[in-house]
Amino acid sequence: MRKVAILFDSTAVICEENIKKYDIGFVSLNVAINGENFRSMDLDENKFREEFLTYKSVKSGSPSPYDFEEAINERFDRGYEEVVVISLSSKISATFSVAEMGRDALTPERKAKTFIHDSLYGSIGQDVLIRSLESVLDTDPSASELMTALEARVNQNTVLFELNDLKHLHKGGRLSSLKYFISLALKIKPLVEFSQGELKVVGQNRNRSKTIDIIMNKLAGFVEKFKHVYVNLFSYHPDDNIFIAVHDIIKKRWPQIVLNMTNRIEPILMTHVGVDGYAVSIVSFN
Repeated sequence: MRKVAILFDSTAVICEENIKKYDIGFVSLNVAINGENFRSMDLDENKFREEFLTYKSVKSGSPSPYDFEEAINERFDRGYEEVVVISLSSKISATFSVAEMGRDALTPERKAKTFIHDSLYGSIGQDVLIRSLESVLDTDPSASELMTALEARVNQNTVLFELNDLKHLHKGGRLSSLKYFISLALKIKPLVEFSQGELKVVGQNRNRSKTIDIIMNKLAGFVEKFKHVYVNLFSYHPDDNIFIAVHDIIKKRWPQIVLNMTNRIEPILMTHVGVDGYAVSIVSFN
């Protein structure tokens, strides 16, 4: 058994191979669909996506402190020596604070051996984060060593989403009305960046090739500054010509980048960004 247990909240999308390899656990957030509450981990992701546009209201909610307390205790009960919890960004969710409350409810001995990391990241970005940590995780690190590696990456990550529209970010209170109505009036596909733990619109172009230019310029900045750059790509429509172009440009221009595909998305992210578009997730470090 490994020394350190790793727990994420359920917004984290991580490839099944690494979930099994590193015995990664999850604490479920909640989704209210038309006023009825569900654990996000209990929802069928494909069905949620298919029916999403028929829902009158969809809202996300954090886990309870007890959910984290229970999950952490379960890991200790199984024989793990320490626990590291990696949470969705505290700047867009209360999940990090709730995880801290769950830790505070532990016995003093277990509390001292539990560490909460605010990733300033989330969802599909956590897949590339774990991929960037594989060489560290393969050494069976202590919690201190893992936290050091996480901190080395926390300010060098970003997720860029090209969305169909900004409706769902606006409804969720994560975008101003002005930006939403501008994008609606212009009929553009906006580019949204999730960086430093916050969401912001970084591109509003009718010409999608200009969006590609923004993505490549941002990626070039990471390649210039950092020795190690990891990229994961996700698309609702892998046959989208623009998505294919993004993949091919990255692979040809920067063969040193570790490039992978994220093949799923989860209900919490769909609640806020909708069910169309593609994303580029980046983690880098020296």
